[in-house]
Amino acid sequence: MFATRAQPTASVLSNGIQSRNMGTLREIQLRLNSIKNIGKITKSMKMIASTKVNKAQRAMETARVYGASSSSIYKNANTTPLENEEQVYIVSSSDRGLCGGIHSSVAKATRKLMVADGVQSQ
Repeated sequence: MFATRAQPTASVLSNGIQSRNMGTLREIQLRLNSIKNIGKITKSMKMIASTKVNKAQRAMETARVYGASSSSIYKNANTTPLENEEQVYIVSSSDRGLCGGIHSSVAKATRKLMVADGVQSQ
């Protein structure tokens, strides 16, 4: 006569609501797609980072060659001290922009060193 258990109706079975906090098939597919997209973005970011690292390494190698050649020039100068012992300051700075206050800092440090040595700047 009367059933002891209630049977779910067709509308409850077809609306796609899952029990026990399980997602529907569509929700799971959306999550998988977003995971794939995140993987693609991560792969792109990794490629960009490796390109930047390679570029920095190439710049470092060229700078290393420049540094070695400039230090060899100073080491092999074969100079003798002058009789009147005048001091010469060789100051170098960057010729590129966007390097902050490096130019003024180099000039300020040079002036400070000259004042400490008792030399008047021209």
